[in-house]
Amino acid sequence: MKIAIIRQKFVNYGGAEQFVSGYVKQLANMGHEVHIFANQWTSSNNPNIKIHSVRAIKRNSFLRVLSFAWCVLRSINSLSFDIVQSHERIWNQDIYRAGDGCHREWLERRANCLSYIKRLFFRFSLFHQLILVLEKRIFENGECKKIIAISEMVKRDILKHYQVPEDRVMVVYNGVDLDRFNPSHRKSSRNELRQQLKISDEEVIILFVGSGFERKGLEYLIKSVQYLKQKNWKLVLVGKGKWKKYLNFASEENRGKITHLEPIDEIEKLYAAADFFILPSIYEPFGNANLEALASGLPIITSRNCGVSEIITPKKEGIILEEPSDFKAMAKAIDYLMDSKNREPMRQSARLLAEKFTQERNASEMLQIYQKLIE
Repeated sequence: MKIAIIRQKFVNYGGAEQFVSGYVKQLANMGHEVHIFANQWTSSNNPNIKIHSVRAIKRNSFLRVLSFAWCVLRSINSLSFDIVQSHERIWNQDIYRAGDGCHREWLERRANCLSYIKRLFFRFSLFHQLILVLEKRIFENGECKKIIAISEMVKRDILKHYQVPEDRVMVVYNGVDLDRFNPSHRKSSRNELRQQLKISDEEVIILFVGSGFERKGLEYLIKSVQYLKQKNWKLVLVGKGKWKKYLNFASEENRGKITHLEPIDEIEKLYAAADFFILPSIYEPFGNANLEALASGLPIITSRNCGVSEIITPKKEGIILEEPSDFKAMAKAIDYLMDSKNREPMRQSARLLAEKFTQERNASEMLQIYQKLIE
């Protein structure tokens, strides 16, 4: 099968980006010819993966999205494919994977956290208006044959905001590389990483991984630590953003217990060094970092606004926050997992849950959809 995959960034860091990379490798290893249309990419030695450079004007978000959508359309129209699947909002594709969720829903949830003036500015932003126009076209004009929601939450959001037949929206959960993200790495990487970070074995590492700090709820996480009863914690933050702004939400004392890192390729080593994982997002279509943490044998704390909460049994594999802005509730959840008697029994359950969400399962479900469309 000759498949086109559209994603602006085809790189090895970032949850969504790593998912696409893993998915493409899975398809290629199964013998399919996969063409990647991207503006940024990590090269691949797989003979079944071909990368096509797509120009984009990077002056601002509006121009970047608009120019990429225009240029990728011209590139695709010059070639022939069995399936065109986009992970970006563009004008024409057979399948749209709503990995970024429903933008209209995200705008509504974010508006609840903003002042009236900021809401007005936000509402009339050219960038957001463009995304909404592209989103409406994808969902409502009928040219896109199938829409892939990565959680039931995303499917509900799409059906809530747009006039789209329910049978055009299918839920296919993400998959995770169970070899790369594996509890066995604790033996080889835990001590090494802790020494590099200057964190003792007695201290409990709380790990946060994600860029787009506002949406990921980083402000709420940093503010919550002032309410912790336990004191032997270290918070390790991994991502890309305005670190100074967010670290200022912590007291000077707590700031000394926070380590912030830029995205790294071998993120699995950080999962191996950590004791549990937290992602208190305002809006998270699924949260692949949650799945990576579970596969690594880490209990997780996530929010009800995160698609992964659909698969979690509270206090078995993790804890679900009803409202990420409730600092005291978050601190209570963190304190619960600070206790090794609560945390350790959850490690095996976390891994067993992740084992249900393999890359092979994800690719198999997608290929079934491809085949039906071709037929």
